[in-house]
Amino acid sequence: MQVTEYPSAAEFLEVNRDLLMKNEAGNSILLGYASQQVQGVDSAMTTKFFSVDEDNQPLLPAMFTPGIVPLLSEGPDEAARIFARFFFPKSTRPTGVNGPKETALAFADEWERLTRCRLELRMNSRIYSCHSVEKIKLPEGSHRQATKKDFKIVRKWRHAFRDEVDGFVITDDDYIRSQIKEGRVHLWEADKPVSVAVQGRDTDNGGTISAVYTPPKLRNHGYATALTAAVTQTILDSGKKYSVLYTDLSNPISNSIYQQIGYEPVMDATMWNFNTAI
Repeated sequence: MQVTEYPSAAEFLEVNRDLLMKNEAGNSILLGYASQQVQGVDSAMTTKFFSVDEDNQPLLPAMFTPGIVPLLSEGPDEAARIFARFFFPKSTRPTGVNGPKETALAFADEWERLTRCRLELRMNSRIYSCHSVEKIKLPEGSHRQATKKDFKIVRKWRHAFRDEVDGFVITDDDYIRSQIKEGRVHLWEADKPVSVAVQGRDTDNGGTISAVYTPPKLRNHGYATALTAAVTQTILDSGKKYSVLYTDLSNPISNSIYQQIGYEPVMDATMWNFNTAI
C-alpha cells in the first residue's frame, strides 16, 4: 500500500468519488468539502486530499487541513496505519484524528506507537440521515433565513457554539457573512431569534445541517428541534433525497430529538486527540 497526495480536489474526486459514493451520507464531509474546493468555495482553506492505495485502487480516502485533525473515510485498518506512518516524518503533524470508529482507532493506535503520545478520546459521534420529516409539535415562532442584519447575533452564537463543543468550528467573520449571503444560515424566531442552524455542504443527493445552537437561557422550548425539522424540509424541498447531521453520543437528548424528526443512524465516528507526542 502507498499514500497518494493529490494536487487538487478535482483530481481527488476523479479517483475517489466512486468509492466515497458507496456511503454518500457517511462520507458527506469529504465529498462536500472536496466539491466546495472544486467550485471555489472555501478556497482559502489549505485542505489537502489523500488516499491510501493498493494496486492503483484507492482503499482509504482522507483529507487534512493544518490546524484541524485529519478526516478519514472508512477503510482497512492497515491502510489507516500506513496513513499514520506517512505523517510521522512530516513537519506538520496531526494533533488528532477523526473518522469511522474502527478506522480512526487504527490510525490513533499507530500514532501512539510511533510517538508515544497519550491518546485522549475527544468525542464519540453518530451520523444520521433523514429522508422524510416526521410531524412534530411546534413551539411558538417560525423559521426564516438569516439576513445581513442578523450578522452580530449569528457571529455571537457561532463563537458560543465553538466554545461549547470544544471542537473545530469556523468563526471567521467573512466566512459567516458568506454563509448568510448564500442563504445557508437559518433562524427560529419567536419575537426575536432564539435558535440557529447552518445548512452546510451538499453532496450529489444530500444536504447537511450543522452548528445547531440555542442559548442556554432559551433551551427546553423545542426551538432547535423545530428549526432542524424546518431546515431538513428545506433541503428535501430543494430536490435532495436526504439530509445529514452529526450528533455527540454523550448527549442522549439531542440524539432522541433528531430521531423523533425522522433521522436514522448511518454510522458511528470517533475523534481522538494526541497529547504529549515526542
